[in-house]
Amino acid sequence: MEKAEAAGGLLILTVGAILLFEAYKLPYMVEDVPGPGFLPLWLAVGILIAGTSVTFSAIRGKLRPGEPIAWPAAWGWRQVITMMVALALALLFLDTAGFLITTTLFMAVVIFSLGVRSWVMLITAPIAAAGILYSIFALWLRVPLPPGLLNI
Repeated sequence: MEKAEAAGGLLILTVGAILLFEAYKLPYMVEDVPGPGFLPLWLAVGILIAGTSVTFSAIRGKLRPGEPIAWPAAWGWRQVITMMVALALALLFLDTAGFLITTTLFMAVVIFSLGVRSWVMLITAPIAAAGILYSIFALWLRVPLPPGLLNI
């Protein structure tokens, strides 16, 4: 049994349970459209599934005793730090720049940090992802998103 992974899985389960508990306090549907409790409820379900998977994998065990753990190389840590900084900046500028601009730039940075160097992919994938997310949340689910500089 991997104690650290089991503890992490239990922590994920705890976060999921708290989120589920709080999501039940919000209305699931409002005027026949998903309400403020819709997304938190399904996020909580996903987090609970992930926590269960991590916990059971840790209990079942993957490594043999004495087998060395492969830690990420410096490149892996740079990717993690780049993504965390990009996320922090995206959250910082979300209201000012707006959802579409912030999401597009965030996705471009994440894709670039994962090693993709194709300009076609770095331009089209973030724009498509931001457009799809905007269509789902702003147009279909009618979730108010920060308009920012584009004012949409």
